[in-house]
Amino acid sequence: MKSRLFTLSISLLLLLIAFPLISIGTTNGPALLWWLGLASLVIGGILPPLRRVFIPSQPMPEPTKVGLPEDDRVS
Repeated sequence: MKSRLFTLSISLLLLLIAFPLISIGTTNGPALLWWLGLASLVIGGILPPLRRVFIPSQPMPEPTKVGLPEDDRVS
């Protein structure tokens, strides 16, 4: 898994695909679509917590000075 944005994007995509697959699989489609939708739902829901547990967080950047006296835009 490359970055947090990549992981969250894949998770969102899987979750968006899951519900139509489950719906089609339960109404008139083959049962395989239902199982694919369920697997997509589970994997999409579990990716963010797994990333948080298994991939170490990146260090935060150093804080910068904040305020009007340090702001370059204020003259």
